[in-house]
Amino acid sequence: MNYFKHLESNFFTAVESLDTLGAMNSSPTPAISALSLTKRFRPELPPAVENLSFEILPGESVAFLGPNGAGKSTTIKLLCGILVPDLGSAAILGKPAGTPDANRHLGLVFGARSQLYFHMTVRECLELQAETYFVNRETAKLRIPKLAEIFGAGPLLGRRVRELSLGERMRCEIVTSLVHQPKVILLDEPTIGLDVIAKLGLRESLRTWRKEENTTLLLTSHDLTDVEALCDRCILVNHGKKAFDGKLSEARRAFGDRRKIHLTLSEPCPAELSLPMNIERKNSESAYELNLEFDPKLIPLPVVFDWISTRLGTKIADIQMGQTGLEEAIRKHYELGAR
Repeated sequence: MNYFKHLESNFFTAVESLDTLGAMNSSPTPAISALSLTKRFRPELPPAVENLSFEILPGESVAFLGPNGAGKSTTIKLLCGILVPDLGSAAILGKPAGTPDANRHLGLVFGARSQLYFHMTVRECLELQAETYFVNRETAKLRIPKLAEIFGAGPLLGRRVRELSLGERMRCEIVTSLVHQPKVILLDEPTIGLDVIAKLGLRESLRTWRKEENTTLLLTSHDLTDVEALCDRCILVNHGKKAFDGKLSEARRAFGDRRKIHLTLSEPCPAELSLPMNIERKNSESAYELNLEFDPKLIPLPVVFDWISTRLGTKIADIQMGQTGLEEAIRKHYELGAR
């Protein structure tokens, strides 16, 4: 009897050990994964996407950046199954891209293309989207007003799509993509063509929505104020290949964490001014202004201030200091890569 109790005890101890080991080794399934994605449209042309791999975890908000022709929109189309890769694979929450299992967890917005029907009212479009994704009617009745409130689309529900402004339509496009409560959303240039006020409103609505639902977001945009407002991480692509993958703050450092100094002078600045090595003089709007730019890794800040104090000390009326923005840092990175 004691022998069988001993076996039983050892068996359950072994099972507990395996469970613990499995929990230690398990990691969340990526919300979006791309493995060696390659897509070529013509044999004589370079691939639009070449050997591109990355993973995005559930809840992450990631910017997918690159110049025109870098392969961003092609990659988005590969992730949602509009295009099929020549090589490699993509998945949404572990399900092969383009399959019904993947698409039911996916929301998609193309800024330049509409998924709304112009002859229908906004409410009719949203209800049709809910039916398409088999959303329970009672659930849809609760969800549509909630999303409409977050995105400021409530007053638009009874209007026909053709009557909407571009900003109003884009709000409704995003609501439409969220009706079925996707766990992943791909936004391709969602603020394209919008004025400043419309952009600010849409960004604020997206931030509010992400706090509510913690959905994974992949954003492509040429407006880097969108990126800095909505994303923590960025993936940069160029010529279809990955050039960088990391935090936005790391991207700025990686591509040139340069400092700017703007001086307002009490006297006109000399047209010819001998500068120390590694300090650049930038264009100024007035002879009473001097704009300098430098890399603190190449010339220490105390050296720069010592030069300013020695050469211009009594002439300085005001001084302001900042650093290059993300957009400028990335632009310089691409310019250097193109040379």
